[in-house]
Amino acid sequence: MLNFIDAEVKDTGLLRDTLITSKGYWGYSQEQLEEWRANLRFEEEYIARNTVKLILKDKEVIGFFAIVKGDNDELDHLWLLPKAIGKGYGNLVFEQILSECKTLNITEFHIISDPDAEGFYLKKGAFKVGEVYSEPQKRMLPKLKFTVRL
Repeated sequence: MLNFIDAEVKDTGLLRDTLITSKGYWGYSQEQLEEWRANLRFEEEYIARNTVKLILKDKEVIGFFAIVKGDNDELDHLWLLPKAIGKGYGNLVFEQILSECKTLNITEFHIISDPDAEGFYLKKGAFKVGEVYSEPQKRMLPKLKFTVRL
């Protein structure tokens, strides 16, 4: 069973490290991961303004997600630690994300996906609407859209 708790300002380093460790699962070089780590910041205001949830399994953080509500609502982050990937937790987390969206009255949202995660979102029912250039990654990333069924 998973639990979801609000991230706090003190969790900014934990969020960054979780994201980088998760990206490491996909075979990026240590050099690339360290470059991203050096340039990645979760500002206090980001955590205060948005829905940022830590994902816990047996009281241990195994990932996090973040939903940004605005002119274009977005699933801004969904990261699981490598030890939690491939165990069905992603499906449970996505159900929680949809529950949060319903609470926030979000009927559709966009996802700028890591290419390695695109298949997961497509299986969940998202569809590709374009691509976005990522300056830090120096490549195009898939832009997806998901409609929340109320």
